[in-house]
Amino acid sequence: MAKLRVDWHGSFAVIVTPFKKDGALDENAFRQVVDNVIAAGCHGVIAGGSTGEFFLMSADERKRVQEIAVDQAKGRVPVLSGPAGIRTEDVIDMAKHAHKVGCAGGMTLTPLYVGIDEREIVEFYKRVAGESGLPIMLYNSPKYVQAVLTPALVDKLADIDGVVAIKDTSFDMFQMNHLVRIVGDKIRIFVGLENLYLPALAVGAVGCVAMVPQVIGKTAVDIYNCWQKGDIKGARRAHEIVCRVYDLFGVGSGYIAIKESMNLLGLPGGYSRPPMLMFTDEQKAKLRAIYEETGFLAPANAARRAAGD
Repeated sequence: MAKLRVDWHGSFAVIVTPFKKDGALDENAFRQVVDNVIAAGCHGVIAGGSTGEFFLMSADERKRVQEIAVDQAKGRVPVLSGPAGIRTEDVIDMAKHAHKVGCAGGMTLTPLYVGIDEREIVEFYKRVAGESGLPIMLYNSPKYVQAVLTPALVDKLADIDGVVAIKDTSFDMFQMNHLVRIVGDKIRIFVGLENLYLPALAVGAVGCVAMVPQVIGKTAVDIYNCWQKGDIKGARRAHEIVCRVYDLFGVGSGYIAIKESMNLLGLPGGYSRPPMLMFTDEQKAKLRAIYEETGFLAPANAARRAAGD
């Protein structure tokens, strides 16, 4: 039997899960986020990932998020889930549900918190892919889990039927170079950081798992689209803007910074849940400076003058 392959490419938006002020899931806002990133030109949507704060939701809520995302996308782009967890059985259960409701795949971290060795990692992905029936995007995030998917290990994992892609968030372009060389003909390679999107495309990656299309829209997707058209100047302009926007991750928790950025720009970011806290006025002012500098917000002083203050 031929190994399963997909044609995933471009900007796959990993989206927030908006909550209401009282902590309830804001389904209408979530549906709007899905529509917004598709309207911005994103080539896929990833719901319930880390950016979606899966760790603040019950299993039933996470499954509901999968259902809403698929329903709202209506087949316009592939929808992936984020079935992360510690127990293999829990990850499989979440992935099975994603497959059942129509997700095109699952972006899957190695088990959280616990350190597992190479043999255990291979067995984990064999079980998740094999028992769920869901095409799997490996997720290499050594900063957040106690495992590193080295190029040599990814080469072994790429032979598992059902493993079709990888998101690499190693912060390491040497790693990206090796992944493209070693497994670029086996699975689809996505970079996990948009400030490395253009360099990654240049060495052979096919796309990015992208956080800021839900914040700045088409500009974030222009990195890929301009590159594909051979418009290198356009790709560089978009890259420069995205690099400045990425300073949001130095303001506070990145998950909250994305939501607060969306709220600041009149988009449906919504609230978070404990223990996460929304930003202070000082932090919001730092975000505003980023969006004023990049042209997504008018300078506050100019707005006050226009209002006659």
